[in-house]
Amino acid sequence: MPPKAEKEFWNDDHTREVIRGIIKSTLSNRSEIYSYPALSGVSDNGGDRINKKIQQILKKLCDTYPGFQGMVEEEVKNMAKGKSTGNGTPSPKKNGSTPKKRKVKDEDDD
Repeated sequence: MPPKAEKEFWNDDHTREVIRGIIKSTLSNRSEIYSYPALSGVSDNGGDRINKKIQQILKKLCDTYPGFQGMVEEEVKNMAKGKSTGNGTPSPKKNGSTPKKRKVKDEDDD
């Protein structure tokens, strides 16, 4: 059995990582939130209103901890950068879909 590691005291770095994890998890699972039946009345524009509200709530969370402001914008930027380079989380619509069918012309052997 491995020896027990020394326990650290909780510090701001730990809090920062917990909040960053909450932000990443929430942003990467927005499509699930969009599907909640209670939000169907505000899901116009492809869920843009819901997305803005999610980001607003996350920013308020960050504002309660001095020095954590701007973390939401940073993670949104990182997610957008990951998508543009192909390293981001794939969209569920694109990930599970079948390839586009192509029309094939029938040629007569006359």
